[in-house]
Amino acid sequence: MPIIDHSTQPRVETADFTSERTLVTREHGAISLTIREVVMEPGASSRLCAHPTDTAIMVQDGSIQMVVGEEVQTVRSGYTLLAPPGVPYKLINNTWVAARLLVISPIAEVQTEFLE
Repeated sequence: MPIIDHSTQPRVETADFTSERTLVTREHGAISLTIREVVMEPGASSRLCAHPTDTAIMVQDGSIQMVVGEEVQTVRSGYTLLAPPGVPYKLINNTWVAARLLVISPIAEVQTEFLE
């Protein structure tokens, strides 16, 4: 049973005002699970995208605006957002504090289709 020390996982800048680190992946021995920690600084916005599997986004700190299909909702820490398979979504941090998210996908290789 692998024990993963999160503090040893490198944080990578992924886009303007956004960074992430992988906490559970195939490299750690997972067969059908990926968990990433994403930090979105104030003003950060993801690209509109979709995945072929469910994607759960747990808000750990701060708040985030999520656009899923036609629905727009602001969610604070303590809530989980669900992006169903094939449904486009986008994340926006329009606050003045960083948002820390756990992004969980039931697949070893996350496949992302960028729509913008």
